[in-house]
Amino acid sequence: MAKRRSLAALIVAGLLAVLAVYLTWPVAVPQPRPAAELVTELSPVRYLKDVTYLASDEMKGRGDGSPELDKAADYIAEQFRLAGLAPAGEGNTYFQGFEITTGAVLGAKNEFSVNGTNLRMNDAFVPVTFSSTAEFEGPLVFAGYGITAPEYKYDDYSNIDASGKIVVVFEREPQENDPKSVFAGTGLTAHSSFTNKAINARLHGAKGIIFIAPPSQESEDLGPVQRQEAESDLGISAVHAKRAVLLKAFKDSGKDPAVLQRAIDKDLTPQSFAFSGARARIATDVVRSRKTIRNVIGALPGADPTLKDEWIVVGAHYDHLGLGNRNSLAPSQIGEVHHGADDNASGTAGVMELARIAAENNHAWKRSVLFIAFAGEEIGLLGSSDFANHPTVPLKGIDAMINMDMIGRVTNNRLFIGGVGTSPSLKQIVEDLNKPAGLDLNFSDSGYGSSDHTSFNAKKIPVLFFFSGLHTDYHKPSDTADKINAEGAVKVLSVVYGTIDRLATDTQRLPYHEIAQPPQAGRGGGGGYGPYFGSVPDFRDDLKGVLFSDVQNNSPAAKAGLKAGDLMVEFDGKQILTLSDYAYALRTKKPGDIVAVIVKRNGQDVKTDVTLEARR
Repeated sequence: MAKRRSLAALIVAGLLAVLAVYLTWPVAVPQPRPAAELVTELSPVRYLKDVTYLASDEMKGRGDGSPELDKAADYIAEQFRLAGLAPAGEGNTYFQGFEITTGAVLGAKNEFSVNGTNLRMNDAFVPVTFSSTAEFEGPLVFAGYGITAPEYKYDDYSNIDASGKIVVVFEREPQENDPKSVFAGTGLTAHSSFTNKAINARLHGAKGIIFIAPPSQESEDLGPVQRQEAESDLGISAVHAKRAVLLKAFKDSGKDPAVLQRAIDKDLTPQSFAFSGARARIATDVVRSRKTIRNVIGALPGADPTLKDEWIVVGAHYDHLGLGNRNSLAPSQIGEVHHGADDNASGTAGVMELARIAAENNHAWKRSVLFIAFAGEEIGLLGSSDFANHPTVPLKGIDAMINMDMIGRVTNNRLFIGGVGTSPSLKQIVEDLNKPAGLDLNFSDSGYGSSDHTSFNAKKIPVLFFFSGLHTDYHKPSDTADKINAEGAVKVLSVVYGTIDRLATDTQRLPYHEIAQPPQAGRGGGGGYGPYFGSVPDFRDDLKGVLFSDVQNNSPAAKAGLKAGDLMVEFDGKQILTLSDYAYALRTKKPGDIVAVIVKRNGQDVKTDVTLEARR
């Protein structure tokens, strides 16, 4: 028995000795792989598979508020999960929800009468869906085409008082068949839209507006135009009516619509007048629907005990136009799937592909990285704005934001990169990282533009915007996956990945440098309306007024004492309800004009005068 114990003790001692030796052996720790090696694993096949799914007929254009947008969100969240990203949305999920207006339908009380004669809806008139739910009865005035265009020295309201009245206006715009017309020749300008005409009427004090086809236009179809106009409440009652319902009112005033149209078109002389004794009553009832849509957010935590609390955001919007809306550039094809392969399945697929590669090597990064697919971009940067105002990580911890919007149609090896001026080293970083890819880079300093990086730039966060360029399929059903240049997109992603790697590992935080908005709007680099004011609007649609997400340093707005967080409710004596109101009102001004502005700040009205400047 003692011998057995002794043998057992020897065996145990031997095992312990072996274990001691084993524990002293060096353990193989996975070594971080360099970014230059990892980018070779970016897969054009995998990338194109994601684009093809998101842009398929099945996804019906991923319209905001649609079931297909929800389906796309679930797909992206699953790809984040499979890649190994931690949920970084609300309630330990991958999602951050926010509400939007998704549509407008007519309620029970929509009525229209002229001089006491009640007219039949869908026969003599239809309400326009941007109408308020309101009722008004008052005198009629004719306001030509309903246009105020100082750039063309044309104003239909120059010799009439529309305040407290209902205006009658022609559709479209003057001289539309004249190639030499200042109104863009035979094309149409923004002044032709029902939306802008309604805003102009309300800014001139009108309580209602009646749209009729000009006599030169044979068709009086009351339907299709409704799908091309805003659904938000523009603060006025509006109907689209047949000419016949107003012919007697014209005749009683000694006027002929055809003669009036010819006179305007001849030399752009307004022919506006007040009808003799004619009155109308408009009752509009519009019910707007709201729905929650979702940003999709996944995180890779950094390895440095201190720097892991700082974040690099990599984002792209995944929504598109659905079956087409007023933003479609193929209005005759509204109702068809607007696939949105380049805009922006291409950027969204890029976020997912980068997440897969990054997750393999995230232990090498000091900072944390947040991957976000934004909803609501096509209706006003709403998803990125919501995140910037309600971030799921501390906003002060976000070092930089990289946005990809339309990276799938690289042509002639060209790539546009915006925002390089928002921090001094960004341009050099991107140029260095592009050397292996060999793309022909075109830069813009500005961090503003019509995509989601703008929401972060407004918060004084350095941004980069990757964009391969506009094309003839933009905002049309023909933006399909078969036209995507996957190999070119992967070149773009290689530069983006290298940039993430550099920003997530450098010990120095990027300083922010403010760059003024450039003069022209567009995907390629921001813009504004009319003369320079200097505010950066928040695009949320649930307020009466325009909320400033930022006010640029040394701008006219800043010099007048306006601040981020102010809500503009009046501009030049005109009530401002929406961003469209503000944009329209600003377009009517010129540099040097002094405008009275009222904002609400902490519940109080603040009045100031702003001297507008030329755009820099």
